[in-house]
Parts: sequence; structure tokens; C-alpha cells
Amino acid sequence: TCAVYASETTTLEQAQYAKFDLVARKLDLRPGMRLLDVGCGWGGMVMHAARHYGVRALGVTLSRNQAEWAQKRIAEEGLDGVAEVRHLDYRAVRETEFDAVSSIGLTEHIGQANLAAYFRLLYDKLRPGGRLLNHCITRPDNSIAARTRGFINRYVFPDGELVSPGRVVSLMHDTGFEVRHEENLREHYARTLAAWGDNLERHWPEAVREAGLGTARVWRLYMAGSRLGFERNVVQLHQVLGVRLDHGRSGMPLRPDW
Repeated sequence: TCAVYASETTTLEQAQYAKFDLVARKLDLRPGMRLLDVGCGWGGMVMHAARHYGVRALGVTLSRNQAEWAQKRIAEEGLDGVAEVRHLDYRAVRETEFDAVSSIGLTEHIGQANLAAYFRLLYDKLRPGGRLLNHCITRPDNSIAARTRGFINRYVFPDGELVSPGRVVSLMHDTGFEVRHEENLREHYARTLAAWGDNLERHWPEAVREAGLGTARVWRLYMAGSRLGFERNVVQLHQVLGVRLDHGRSGMPLRPDW
């Protein structure tokens, strides 16, 4: 999902590293901590946290292909024992008392009606003093219906729903989290999509051979349209940091510096 660009000359790879590192620093990851990454995709955050911060990281994904690929990569990177990706619904995770939870690009697929239960479950997975970093696409406000329609709903993200950042913050508060930081990375997602689109164009023949012309054209159009959406503020990308308080203590520094 959305990378984080430090400057005009930052590469996509540098920006993706910066995104994982920003999440890790907001969560205040330290050696020996336990991290749960829900909707972990190909395991990027799990491996970054284990390799660079010394945490024991568990990621879960609904994609068997992602879980199998990630476990193979974890073994190749020598991260067995500290990093794991399971083919599992996040609601089926039995472990609790995590020090931190990261959710990067999952909230969009939960459904508006299920968001309260989603945040409540993540709250329950944390120990007192633990932090949640929720990173998701949002609508700019509540004037547009949450449900995505038309092309994106049919071909890319069926049943996706996007709520406003205010709705995300309110739900986190109502669940029990104290929200300590929030930022909009809208322009960063436009840059990310531009880089993805450039990659696709450079490797167009390979993409067509692997996925077929129809699928390749769907993703070419989707990424171009989404880039325009972020540039024109049709959609946004918000990171919201919440803490499960420990008898009123947040454990936050007086002036956080990510």
C-alpha cells in the first residue's frame, strides 16, 4: 500500500522501507516485543519489524498464496522463530497480550457495519499500554456513500467500503483507544501509484504474459484512476495511532518524533 516519500527524488523502494519504518517507530517497537500485523499481505511489515527492531512478529492474511510466499521468504531471510505469517482470518487469532498491532490497508475491506467490532477485537488483542497503528484509505468526508461502485467494485475490490477519517477516529475512541496522532498521506499515495504505474509500463509484455491482457489493462486503468483520485482529494490515506491506556498511562513521550 501507500509508501512514504521523504523528497522528490526518493525511490519507490526507499519510500516503501520508510513506510514500514514509520509504522514501527509510531508503535515504538523494541527488541522482545510482540507485534500482530493483520491483513499482512506478503509479509513486508512482519519481516521489517523482526529484522530491524528485534520483535516477534505474527502476520495473518486470507490469501494462501501470500502466506506460503511470505513463509518461504522468512526462511530465506533467516527470520524463522521471530517472524511468522499464517493463512488465517484476523478474527481467528487466539493469542493476546500483544505489545503492538499494525493494520496496513485492511480497514477498507472490513465493511462499515463491521468496523466497531474490528476495532474492539484489535483493542482486546493488546496488553494495557499497547498501541495500534491503523493505516487505511478513506473518503475525505461523510458526504459520499461508503460503498465503492462501478469499475473498482466489479474488477478490483469487491464490496470495499471507505469511511471518513473522522469516522475512523470516532470508532477508535468509542472502542476505548486514546488517539494520540493522526496524519493524512494523500499525496504520498499518488506518488506510490505513479511509481507502480511506471513499473507496469516498463514490464508490460511480462505482465500480459503472466496475467493476460484483460487483467493487465484493468490494473493499468485502476492505478491511473486512483492516482488521479488521490491528487484531486477524492480519496485520502490516513494513519491513526491509538493507545490502550494502562490505568490512564499512555506511555507516550511528551513530544513524539517519528
